[in-house]
Amino acid sequence: MRNLFIIPFIFFTACSLLKTNELIESNQEQALKYSMQISKKDLFKDLSVLASDSLEGRETATKGQKKAAEYIKNHFIKNNIKSVFDTSYYQQFEVNVVDFTNVSLKINNEDLKLVDDFFVIGSPKKTQQKNISVVDVNYGIQNDKVNDYLNKDVSGKVVMMMDGLPNNVQDYNIIDGNWRNKLKIAEEKGAIAILLIVNNYEKENNRIKEHILYPRMKMHNSKKVYKNETPVFYISRKVKSLILNNNKIISFHTSVNNITKAENVLGYIPGKKINEVLVISAHYDHIGYDQGEVCNGADDDGSGTAALLSISKAFQKAYEDGYQPERSILFLAVSGEEKGLWGSKFYTDNPYFDLEKTIADLNIDMVGRRDTIQKNDDYIYLIGSDKISKDLHHINESINSKHIGFKLDYRYNKDSDPNKFYYRSDHYNFAKNNIPVIFYFGGLHEDYHMPTDEIDKINFNKLEKVAQYVFLTAWELANRETKLK
Repeated sequence: MRNLFIIPFIFFTACSLLKTNELIESNQEQALKYSMQISKKDLFKDLSVLASDSLEGRETATKGQKKAAEYIKNHFIKNNIKSVFDTSYYQQFEVNVVDFTNVSLKINNEDLKLVDDFFVIGSPKKTQQKNISVVDVNYGIQNDKVNDYLNKDVSGKVVMMMDGLPNNVQDYNIIDGNWRNKLKIAEEKGAIAILLIVNNYEKENNRIKEHILYPRMKMHNSKKVYKNETPVFYISRKVKSLILNNNKIISFHTSVNNITKAENVLGYIPGKKINEVLVISAHYDHIGYDQGEVCNGADDDGSGTAALLSISKAFQKAYEDGYQPERSILFLAVSGEEKGLWGSKFYTDNPYFDLEKTIADLNIDMVGRRDTIQKNDDYIYLIGSDKISKDLHHINESINSKHIGFKLDYRYNKDSDPNKFYYRSDHYNFAKNNIPVIFYFGGLHEDYHMPTDEIDKINFNKLEKVAQYVFLTAWELANRETKLK
């Protein structure tokens, strides 16, 4: 069995080596004592809240995500775990929410039905217009051969046009039928919105229904931008007839793009070397709803978040009993993982602790279930432990060998792994900054990202064991004399 500390023996006498080993044993005894503070009871209590219907699947920037953040914050407060900030446990980042349901379209003050009668595309700016004239511009094309705007004043008006191209395609280029090109021409002529008439509206409607009924998001100020601001409404031939029969007067409202905030929740225990820090992370967000059914994400990543909370409580108990760690420990509960590792990226772009003095990140994601590969529950997948630091890998294996006894499976740690799990959870944003990482992972199961990922399928014996494993590894890393190599 490897010693938990790397000791360069050439610098020690036999006497000093014996003394060091005695200190190690004492340290391990305390670590084991406090690891027993982590219990199935507490894990179940926390996960019962985090994976409840009341949190509505914890989708980033939603009410449910904010309820989860509040629960985590209150856990830190209740257990006297400090905030790194003066007045809040939250590190907020901006999210641009694109919600295609926040629109209205009226004909003479009579509301049309979203999806059934119309839908909006692109990324229109927030606007409200009443009793605007509509000008029919055929296909809305202007080229060397065709001018659908000839002798038509559309400035300050809404233009209505057929989608695509007419049958006599010899007079047109492919780009002439593109809605963005049609919009550009209409905007240049002063139009304030366009109505695109779809021949087979029902078919188009069914194709994009799921797309328009659920908001999509991007991090605010990210590189991806949405080009159009002018409203573009798709309508049926039926709606066209209604407009023509009502003197071509419509009103509309759009508020598709809204900037809101999501939260990382940070608690910490100050170490003797307060500027050196070990990060323990888990993402508490999930995907929200799937086709109207709430996806509670008990395993993904309610399990990792519950483990993080229990680990933080155990470390705080040790701290209050006089066992201050050598290095600070940051408990980092992040949001936006399901959207693209947003929360962890925001933290590593805006770290509270210097990344150069961040010794490692232990990331916990989906650790409460058996996957579709393993024959029993007594395993854990380890990813990334040897990629940056060999010390971290050996320490983690030694902890397991002496105290835990998991089968350690490294299949997803291979560079050839087709799943690329190394790049798919929050540890990766630390690894990109050359910070040693371990991703503790239980693998994928049949309920992954499904409404059926519920708490009754969690193996709390395994979850307890994983949390104790991470705790013991973290204790060693936070208290060892030398930095990882």
